[in-house]
Amino acid sequence: MNKELIKISEFQRRRWGDNGTPLSSQAIRNQLRDGMIPGERIGKLWFIDWAAYSKSTSNDLVAMVLRGAA
Repeated sequence: MNKELIKISEFQRRRWGDNGTPLSSQAIRNQLRDGMIPGERIGKLWFIDWAAYSKSTSNDLVAMVLRGAA
């Protein structure tokens, strides 16, 4: 599966749009660290795996399988 790593600011723009109210950068980093959002830390920066995120659904079981946790 190909990865498309994007910065948190780009994730906020894609997920909530230009006029939306996104989660704070810290909240997104916490979700990345807890595994709620697929991504990784490179150096001191966090990146979201947009390809994996866009394929995830609201179904927790499907999301776990896509992340490889099951």
